[in-house]
Amino acid sequence: MSRHAPRPGSLSISSVAANGTVSISLEGELDLASARKMQERLSVIEQEQPSRVVVDLSKLAFIDSTGLRVLLLADARARERGYELVLKPGEPSVQRVFEVTGALDVLRFEGPAPEGP
Repeated sequence: MSRHAPRPGSLSISSVAANGTVSISLEGELDLASARKMQERLSVIEQEQPSRVVVDLSKLAFIDSTGLRVLLLADARARERGYELVLKPGEPSVQRVFEVTGALDVLRFEGPAPEGP
């Protein structure tokens, strides 16, 4: 296992802010165990009052209903507070969660899905 890859069941979150846009990259698993960590990071970012938040799911290995809920609530807050939340698609197994739950009709995705192996 690479030193840079998160251990199974963990979530690595990195973010960069530039010109009113905050880009967040997720790697690992966004689930019950890591949802609070993601929520806390989003809360800090929201205090900076960005005009746009982009969440890159391309390195996300897994998302469950708790992780999906974090993103849906973040989208609702973005709409309420007047900034844009955009998701970059994840692997097919991650995107499937958005498809089967109907979240594709609520959340805004931008860009191509990552290419498979």
